[in-house]
Amino acid sequence: MQPGGDRAASDLVRALLSPAGVGALPPGQWQAALPALHEQRLIPFVYAHLRRTAVWRALPGFVQQALSDDFQRFSVRAYLLDAELAAVSAALAGAGVDVLLLKGAALGRTVYASTAERPAGDLDLLIRSEQVERARQALHDLGYRAGGLYWLPRWQRRYRAELAMLRQAEDGSHILVELHWALVEAPFYIDQIPLDEIWQAAHPAPQLAGAWLPDPATLLIHCCAHLALHHSQDMRLFWLLDVDRLARWPALDWQTTLAQAERWRLDLAVSRVVQQAAACFGTPLPPAVTQWLAEPRPDPVQHALWGQGDATPGYTWRKVRTTLAVVTPPQRRRYAAWLLLRSLLWAPEQLARRLAD
Repeated sequence: MQPGGDRAASDLVRALLSPAGVGALPPGQWQAALPALHEQRLIPFVYAHLRRTAVWRALPGFVQQALSDDFQRFSVRAYLLDAELAAVSAALAGAGVDVLLLKGAALGRTVYASTAERPAGDLDLLIRSEQVERARQALHDLGYRAGGLYWLPRWQRRYRAELAMLRQAEDGSHILVELHWALVEAPFYIDQIPLDEIWQAAHPAPQLAGAWLPDPATLLIHCCAHLALHHSQDMRLFWLLDVDRLARWPALDWQTTLAQAERWRLDLAVSRVVQQAAACFGTPLPPAVTQWLAEPRPDPVQHALWGQGDATPGYTWRKVRTTLAVVTPPQRRRYAAWLLLRSLLWAPEQLARRLAD
């Protein structure tokens, strides 16, 4: 996290979430915070909260204008994505595909007051592995085209657990739907996390026919795992606020969450990321949770996997080396065989994709 603007932004949101709330801030502090709030996609949340307080009327005119303009832009995008999600969910349900909302699609309907408060760049959906081809065809019929794996027989879906589907909207913008069939796309966790447990704890998404929401524990663990494995060097305020919102959610059962994190071997991710969110936003935590966070996490597998999916040079080879080092011998053989078959099909797959385009 960068000093200066990001610090001003996190301090402002922290004050906003405190019992006292945001008081009268000098224009200079707003000038320092506004660019970072925009970059971090926090303006919709700040705007919505300030509009519900008497502080809004005392804000400088340039602050009101900047917050209002940004909120309107995000609201238009949120409206577009909400309509698209309804169409996608209906199409998938019609094809007999079970759909579980992840990330922004789920968070905007649970721990934020509206989907406009929690901007989403794309739609992340969890489906069942055996329903991938059915889901791909349903989205293809809506005008989406596969941007990831081209052939998807069951063996290919073993360790590559997402498919990007893209289409162009009428306004010229692009809408990305990412279909996932594992909660965490890392070979170790594909074997470690029982998907049946996730589906059994899910409940219907309100006002969204055919879609389901994860239970609160799964939502928090997934948010922490996403940062720990894929953004360990760039834990942006935007994502950390998700963790803060979830940690403050009355529906969250901490005992269940911590036990589940340990069972899935994601307790290091939960521990570090929750602590980071609390440091940024002053997240209130029960004493038992604070004590749990302070406990050492000696599991060498979790430490080895930390940052495995960060988008940095050498990402692919780092993922392969780390996976081969931490999995069991039977898993290692299966993963090595999968890598070999994938490498043999890489060239014809690329050719088929170009011909299809």
